[in-house]
Amino acid sequence: MNESEYKTSVPERNGSLMIVDPGNEIMEYVHMEYLRLIDGQSHIVGRGDREIGILLMNGKFKVRYKNKEEIINGRPDPFSGLPHAVYIPAGESIEVVAMSTFEAAIYGTPAERKGEIEIVKPDDIKILEIGDGNWYINGYFVIGSDFPAQKLIIGETQIPAGNWCSVPPHSHDKDIPGIETKLEEIYLFKFKPEQGFGFQGLYTDDRSLDNAYILRNNDVILVARGYHPNVAGPGYEMRMFWGMGGKSRNWIPYEDPEHKWIGEGVNAPSDASWEENKK
Repeated sequence: MNESEYKTSVPERNGSLMIVDPGNEIMEYVHMEYLRLIDGQSHIVGRGDREIGILLMNGKFKVRYKNKEEIINGRPDPFSGLPHAVYIPAGESIEVVAMSTFEAAIYGTPAERKGEIEIVKPDDIKILEIGDGNWYINGYFVIGSDFPAQKLIIGETQIPAGNWCSVPPHSHDKDIPGIETKLEEIYLFKFKPEQGFGFQGLYTDDRSLDNAYILRNNDVILVARGYHPNVAGPGYEMRMFWGMGGKSRNWIPYEDPEHKWIGEGVNAPSDASWEENKK
């Protein structure tokens, strides 16, 4: 498989932008769109056979559905606080009307026709502090496993300048009861300042996939399989937005046995003790 198939980016133009379509050969479950509107523009969001989550980057907007209208004063930029989000079950739709410059990532997964449209506000979001030292991050579960969705999970990760994410490296591409669950994931990256950079790794145990990608603002990575650590460049905060889905919403990651010790609070093994420590 061509390495470039795992990486794409959000175009600079306005409108509704399909980034990873539902028929993409790599992703069985998750698709991604990007919505960029100017004040006064509107767009209908919803699909008959997929549940949808709209994850706000920035902007003030109206949401119209079922004779209801709600004005949402969103954050001014993707790095200022927590987002709003809108959950749309399969078979339902909403109209988004921009009241300023508006940008949002839209993720979707196959679903049955059930559930209600819901608006997620910053106070609803679960925040996790993860890791230590140069692999400390903040995780924001916007539509988490306790939300009444069917297959979709959406969130953000705030990665300080120079820090690593997904440490120890983990995968979630196999269904092994009690050990690992299969959940695909699509990452969107933004940087502060905007000219920032980072790196993304994708690799498997047998190294049939063993790739590294430089990341820049608005780059997108498809995580269909493999371990997937990434790192923010020095001097640049990195914000990672993600949508995840699979047969179920039970997230059980499997940590790379060679690096699992990092999260166990032990010292780095010497060459002589390496084989013993990695067991």
